[in-house]
Amino acid sequence: MTTRIITSAVALAVLAAVLISPPIVFNIAICAVIFVMLYECAAAAKMPKSVTAAGFVSAAAVMAAIYESIYCHEPLWENSFVGAAVIFTLLVHLGVTIFEHGKTNYASVLSSGMLTLYITLSMSCIALARDEYGTAIMIIIFICAWTTDTGAYFVGKFFGRRKLIPHVSPNKTIAGAVGGVAASAVCCTAYLLIYLKAAGTPLSAMWIIPICAGLVIGAVSGALAQLGDLAASAIKRDTGVKDFGWIFPGHGGFMDRFDSVLYIAPVIYFMLYLWIS
Repeated sequence: MTTRIITSAVALAVLAAVLISPPIVFNIAICAVIFVMLYECAAAAKMPKSVTAAGFVSAAAVMAAIYESIYCHEPLWENSFVGAAVIFTLLVHLGVTIFEHGKTNYASVLSSGMLTLYITLSMSCIALARDEYGTAIMIIIFICAWTTDTGAYFVGKFFGRRKLIPHVSPNKTIAGAVGGVAASAVCCTAYLLIYLKAAGTPLSAMWIIPICAGLVIGAVSGALAQLGDLAASAIKRDTGVKDFGWIFPGHGGFMDRFDSVLYIAPVIYFMLYLWIS
Protein backbone atom coordinates (compact mmCIF):
# COMPACT_ATOMS: atom_id res chain seq x y z
CA MET A 1 0.00 0.00 0.00
CA THR A 2 2.85 2.38 0.86
CA THR A 3 4.43 1.74 -2.53
CA ARG A 4 1.16 2.49 -4.31
CA ILE A 5 0.69 5.75 -2.39
CA ILE A 6 4.24 6.94 -3.09
CA THR A 7 3.92 5.99 -6.76
CA SER A 8 0.60 7.84 -7.03
CA ALA A 9 2.05 10.98 -5.43
CA VAL A 10 5.09 11.02 -7.72
CA ALA A 11 2.97 10.27 -10.81
CA LEU A 12 0.53 13.09 -10.01
CA ALA A 13 3.41 15.53 -9.53
CA VAL A 14 4.92 14.56 -12.88
CA LEU A 15 1.50 14.75 -14.57
CA ALA A 16 0.90 18.22 -13.15
CA ALA A 17 4.27 19.38 -14.47
CA VAL A 18 3.51 17.98 -17.92
CA LEU A 19 0.03 19.53 -18.00
CA ILE A 20 1.38 23.05 -17.44
CA SER A 21 4.38 22.60 -19.73
CA PRO A 22 4.76 24.40 -23.10
CA PRO A 23 2.86 22.78 -26.02
CA ILE A 24 5.98 21.26 -27.60
CA VAL A 25 6.94 19.55 -24.32
CA PHE A 26 3.39 18.32 -23.75
CA ASN A 27 3.10 16.93 -27.28
CA ILE A 28 6.47 15.16 -27.03
CA ALA A 29 5.33 13.62 -23.75
CA ILE A 30 2.13 12.34 -25.38
CA CYS A 31 4.17 10.81 -28.22
CA ALA A 32 6.51 9.11 -25.75
CA VAL A 33 3.59 7.67 -23.78
CA ILE A 34 2.03 6.34 -27.00
CA PHE A 35 5.20 4.47 -27.94
CA VAL A 36 5.55 3.04 -24.43
CA MET A 37 1.93 1.86 -24.47
CA LEU A 38 2.42 0.21 -27.86
CA TYR A 39 5.53 -1.54 -26.55
CA GLU A 40 3.66 -2.73 -23.44
CA CYS A 41 0.90 -4.24 -25.59
CA ALA A 42 3.39 -5.87 -27.96
CA ALA A 43 5.35 -7.34 -25.05
CA ALA A 44 2.20 -8.64 -23.34
CA ALA A 45 1.04 -10.34 -26.54
CA LYS A 46 4.58 -11.52 -27.40
CA MET A 47 4.28 -10.03 -30.87
CA PRO A 48 7.13 -10.67 -33.36
CA LYS A 49 9.62 -7.84 -33.81
CA SER A 50 8.42 -7.17 -37.35
CA VAL A 51 4.85 -6.65 -36.14
CA THR A 52 6.02 -4.40 -33.30
CA ALA A 53 8.07 -2.36 -35.76
CA ALA A 54 5.06 -2.02 -38.06
CA GLY A 55 3.08 -0.65 -35.14
CA PHE A 56 5.77 1.92 -34.30
CA VAL A 57 6.13 3.09 -37.92
CA SER A 58 2.36 3.36 -38.33
CA ALA A 59 1.97 5.23 -35.05
CA ALA A 60 4.64 7.73 -36.11
CA ALA A 61 2.74 8.39 -39.36
CA VAL A 62 -0.59 8.86 -37.58
CA MET A 63 0.95 11.16 -34.97
CA ALA A 64 2.66 13.25 -37.65
CA ALA A 65 -0.70 13.74 -39.38
CA ILE A 66 -2.49 14.60 -36.14
CA TYR A 67 0.14 17.06 -34.98
CA GLU A 68 -0.18 18.78 -38.33
CA SER A 69 -3.79 19.42 -37.24
CA ILE A 70 -2.58 20.79 -33.93
CA TYR A 71 -0.10 23.23 -35.38
CA CYS A 72 -2.56 24.34 -38.06
CA HIS A 73 -5.31 24.64 -35.39
CA GLU A 74 -7.86 22.64 -37.36
CA PRO A 75 -10.32 19.93 -36.19
CA LEU A 76 -9.18 16.34 -36.59
CA TRP A 77 -11.89 15.43 -39.11
CA GLU A 78 -10.90 18.27 -41.45
CA ASN A 79 -7.37 16.92 -41.92
CA SER A 80 -7.09 14.57 -44.92
CA PHE A 81 -3.59 13.53 -43.81
CA VAL A 82 -5.12 11.65 -40.87
CA GLY A 83 -7.18 9.49 -43.23
CA ALA A 84 -4.08 8.88 -45.34
CA ALA A 85 -2.15 7.85 -42.22
CA VAL A 86 -4.88 5.38 -41.24
CA ILE A 87 -4.74 3.82 -44.72
CA PHE A 88 -0.93 3.73 -44.44
CA THR A 89 -1.29 1.83 -41.16
CA LEU A 90 -3.47 -0.79 -42.82
CA LEU A 91 -1.11 -1.16 -45.77
CA VAL A 92 1.97 -1.49 -43.55
CA HIS A 93 0.39 -4.25 -41.50
CA LEU A 94 -0.89 -6.05 -44.59
CA GLY A 95 2.64 -5.80 -45.96
CA VAL A 96 3.95 -7.61 -42.89
CA THR A 97 1.61 -10.53 -43.59
CA ILE A 98 3.17 -10.79 -47.08
CA PHE A 99 6.87 -10.24 -46.44
CA GLU A 100 6.92 -11.98 -43.06
CA HIS A 101 4.68 -14.87 -44.12
CA GLY A 102 5.52 -17.92 -42.06
CA LYS A 103 7.31 -15.86 -39.41
CA THR A 104 4.23 -14.19 -37.99
CA ASN A 105 0.49 -14.78 -37.93
CA TYR A 106 -2.57 -12.89 -39.06
CA ALA A 107 -3.97 -12.53 -35.53
CA SER A 108 -0.93 -10.67 -34.20
CA VAL A 109 -0.82 -8.38 -37.25
CA LEU A 110 -4.53 -7.59 -36.93
CA SER A 111 -4.16 -6.93 -33.20
CA SER A 112 -1.18 -4.65 -33.78
CA GLY A 113 -3.02 -2.60 -36.40
CA MET A 114 -6.10 -2.21 -34.23
CA LEU A 115 -4.15 -1.31 -31.08
CA THR A 116 -1.93 1.12 -33.00
CA LEU A 117 -4.92 3.12 -34.22
CA TYR A 118 -6.78 2.82 -30.92
CA ILE A 119 -3.92 4.03 -28.74
CA THR A 120 -2.51 6.65 -31.11
CA LEU A 121 -5.80 8.30 -32.07
CA SER A 122 -7.19 8.24 -28.53
CA MET A 123 -4.10 9.65 -26.81
CA SER A 124 -3.66 12.29 -29.51
CA CYS A 125 -7.17 13.55 -28.75
CA ILE A 126 -5.77 14.73 -25.40
CA ALA A 127 -3.26 16.93 -27.23
CA LEU A 128 -5.99 18.13 -29.61
CA ALA A 129 -8.28 19.04 -26.71
CA ARG A 130 -5.48 20.98 -25.01
CA ASP A 131 -4.68 22.87 -28.20
CA GLU A 132 -8.28 23.78 -29.03
CA TYR A 133 -9.84 24.31 -25.60
CA GLY A 134 -6.93 24.87 -23.21
CA THR A 135 -5.43 22.87 -20.36
CA ALA A 136 -8.22 23.65 -17.89
CA ILE A 137 -10.87 22.12 -20.17
CA MET A 138 -8.66 19.23 -21.30
CA ILE A 139 -8.28 18.14 -17.67
CA ILE A 140 -11.94 17.04 -17.79
CA ILE A 141 -10.72 13.88 -19.56
CA PHE A 142 -8.61 12.87 -16.56
CA ILE A 143 -11.22 13.97 -14.03
CA CYS A 144 -13.88 11.76 -15.62
CA ALA A 145 -11.55 8.78 -15.99
CA TRP A 146 -10.12 8.77 -12.50
CA THR A 147 -13.22 9.80 -10.55
CA THR A 148 -15.00 6.92 -12.28
CA ASP A 149 -12.34 4.51 -11.04
CA THR A 150 -12.48 5.96 -7.52
CA GLY A 151 -16.27 6.03 -7.32
CA ALA A 152 -16.59 2.51 -8.69
CA TYR A 153 -14.01 1.21 -6.20
CA PHE A 154 -15.57 2.66 -3.05
CA VAL A 155 -19.22 2.09 -3.97
CA GLY A 156 -18.40 -1.45 -5.09
CA LYS A 157 -16.43 -2.12 -1.91
CA PHE A 158 -19.23 -1.09 0.46
CA PHE A 159 -22.38 -1.85 -1.54
CA GLY A 160 -21.35 -4.24 -4.31
CA ARG A 161 -23.07 -7.61 -4.33
CA ARG A 162 -23.88 -8.66 -7.88
CA LYS A 163 -20.90 -9.05 -10.19
CA LEU A 164 -20.76 -7.02 -13.40
CA ILE A 165 -18.79 -9.26 -15.81
CA PRO A 166 -17.05 -11.83 -13.58
CA HIS A 167 -15.33 -13.76 -16.38
CA VAL A 168 -13.48 -10.59 -17.41
CA SER A 169 -13.04 -8.75 -14.10
CA PRO A 170 -14.19 -10.73 -11.03
CA ASN A 171 -14.01 -7.79 -8.60
CA LYS A 172 -16.23 -5.34 -10.48
CA THR A 173 -19.86 -5.07 -9.39
CA ILE A 174 -23.02 -3.52 -10.82
CA ALA A 175 -23.27 -1.17 -7.84
CA GLY A 176 -19.67 -0.11 -8.41
CA ALA A 177 -20.39 0.60 -12.07
CA VAL A 178 -23.35 2.81 -11.16
CA GLY A 179 -21.25 4.55 -8.51
CA GLY A 180 -18.51 5.22 -11.05
CA VAL A 181 -20.93 6.83 -13.50
CA ALA A 182 -22.48 8.96 -10.73
CA ALA A 183 -19.08 10.08 -9.42
CA SER A 184 -17.93 11.08 -12.90
CA ALA A 185 -21.15 13.02 -13.61
CA VAL A 186 -21.06 14.91 -10.30
CA CYS A 187 -17.35 15.72 -10.41
CA CYS A 188 -17.43 16.78 -14.07
CA THR A 189 -20.38 19.10 -13.41
CA ALA A 190 -18.77 20.57 -10.30
CA TYR A 191 -15.50 21.16 -12.14
CA LEU A 192 -17.23 22.89 -15.06
CA LEU A 193 -19.13 25.22 -12.72
CA ILE A 194 -15.96 26.06 -10.78
CA TYR A 195 -14.07 26.67 -14.02
CA LEU A 196 -16.76 28.95 -15.47
CA LYS A 197 -17.04 30.86 -12.18
CA ALA A 198 -13.26 31.34 -12.04
CA ALA A 199 -13.28 32.51 -15.65
CA GLY A 200 -15.82 35.20 -14.77
CA THR A 201 -18.66 33.69 -16.79
CA PRO A 202 -22.09 34.92 -15.56
CA LEU A 203 -24.23 31.91 -14.68
CA SER A 204 -27.33 33.56 -13.24
CA ALA A 205 -29.47 33.08 -16.34
CA MET A 206 -27.71 30.21 -18.12
CA TRP A 207 -26.68 27.98 -15.21
CA ILE A 208 -28.68 25.04 -16.57
CA ILE A 209 -26.48 24.73 -19.69
CA PRO A 210 -23.16 23.88 -17.98
CA ILE A 211 -24.97 21.64 -15.51
CA CYS A 212 -26.61 19.65 -18.31
CA ALA A 213 -23.33 19.56 -20.25
CA GLY A 214 -21.41 18.39 -17.19
CA LEU A 215 -23.92 15.68 -16.34
CA VAL A 216 -24.04 14.35 -19.91
CA ILE A 217 -20.27 14.45 -20.46
CA GLY A 218 -19.61 12.97 -17.02
CA ALA A 219 -22.20 10.19 -17.23
CA VAL A 220 -21.27 9.11 -20.76
CA SER A 221 -17.58 9.23 -19.88
CA GLY A 222 -18.18 7.28 -16.67
CA ALA A 223 -19.81 4.45 -18.61
CA LEU A 224 -17.18 4.43 -21.36
CA ALA A 225 -14.29 4.62 -18.89
CA GLN A 226 -15.42 1.34 -17.36
CA LEU A 227 -15.66 -0.25 -20.80
CA GLY A 228 -12.06 0.82 -21.39
CA ASP A 229 -11.04 -0.77 -18.10
CA LEU A 230 -12.89 -3.98 -18.96
CA ALA A 231 -11.35 -4.08 -22.46
CA ALA A 232 -7.86 -3.83 -20.96
CA SER A 233 -8.74 -6.56 -18.43
CA ALA A 234 -9.92 -8.83 -21.25
CA ILE A 235 -6.66 -8.30 -23.16
CA LYS A 236 -4.62 -9.09 -20.03
CA ARG A 237 -6.61 -12.27 -19.44
CA ASP A 238 -6.12 -13.38 -23.04
CA THR A 239 -2.37 -12.70 -22.91
CA GLY A 240 -1.93 -14.14 -19.42
CA VAL A 241 -0.36 -11.08 -17.78
CA LYS A 242 -1.28 -9.37 -14.51
CA ASP A 243 -0.11 -5.91 -15.60
CA PHE A 244 0.99 -4.45 -18.92
CA GLY A 245 4.13 -2.90 -17.47
CA TRP A 246 6.15 -2.00 -14.39
CA ILE A 247 6.83 1.74 -14.80
CA PHE A 248 4.49 2.56 -11.89
CA PRO A 249 5.37 0.24 -8.97
CA GLY A 250 2.19 -1.17 -7.49
CA HIS A 251 0.10 0.16 -10.38
CA GLY A 252 1.53 -1.48 -13.52
CA GLY A 253 2.34 0.34 -16.74
CA PHE A 254 0.94 3.19 -18.78
CA MET A 255 -1.72 0.93 -20.31
CA ASP A 256 -2.89 -0.03 -16.83
CA ARG A 257 -3.18 3.62 -15.78
CA PHE A 258 -4.62 5.00 -19.02
CA ASP A 259 -7.02 2.21 -20.05
CA SER A 260 -10.02 4.34 -19.06
CA VAL A 261 -8.55 7.50 -20.59
CA LEU A 262 -8.15 5.76 -23.95
CA TYR A 263 -11.86 5.04 -24.22
CA ILE A 264 -13.13 8.46 -23.25
CA ALA A 265 -10.56 10.92 -24.69
CA PRO A 266 -11.96 10.96 -28.27
CA VAL A 267 -15.57 11.00 -27.03
CA ILE A 268 -14.99 13.95 -24.68
CA TYR A 269 -13.03 15.76 -27.38
CA PHE A 270 -15.99 15.43 -29.76
CA MET A 271 -18.59 16.35 -27.11
CA LEU A 272 -16.58 19.44 -26.14
CA TYR A 273 -16.46 20.41 -29.81
CA LEU A 274 -20.27 20.16 -30.05
CA TRP A 275 -20.85 22.06 -26.80
CA ILE A 276 -18.29 24.84 -27.24
CA SER A 277 -18.98 25.40 -30.93
